[in-house]
Amino acid sequence: MNGKWLRCLLLLAVLTFTGGCSSDGDSGSDSPASSLLTQGTDVRPDWKYPSVSDYEQTMGVQFRLQDELAAYVTEQDLMCAMISGEVRALCEPEISDDGIYFPLVIFSDDSDVRVSISYYCDRLHRIYTLSNWHDFDATLSPLNAAGEPYLLNFIPQE
Repeated sequence: MNGKWLRCLLLLAVLTFTGGCSSDGDSGSDSPASSLLTQGTDVRPDWKYPSVSDYEQTMGVQFRLQDELAAYVTEQDLMCAMISGEVRALCEPEISDDGIYFPLVIFSDDSDVRVSISYYCDRLHRIYTLSNWHDFDATLSPLNAAGEPYLLNFIPQE
């Protein structure tokens, strides 16, 4: 229970610190990127875990969100990997003192397919999707070359 309260306090501190900072006085509220950080109307998706016995290969990866979205993460968020519109991996965020990451084990029978990543942000009520993130590759390292989770940029950088 104490660890959960510490995570909540840490998240609140991050939200408080990032909430009022603007270097030029312009909040950029009319930019396309900032509109993606406003309250949406998406409901929590009913994504289902894939049946592991249906697939022969796995691809384990860890993801982290760009700072703009990481500030909104809650334990109710979801991330999934899809191949041809079918959920092939599903997880909730892992929140710790070291940061926030999403560990996915993606299942497939075919290595000649593209993996898309979708993220549901409960606080913003939005689903973000990166179509064709990467080819399915069972030999891909779970972490990037720097030894960190792969960075997902759902919000375009201005």
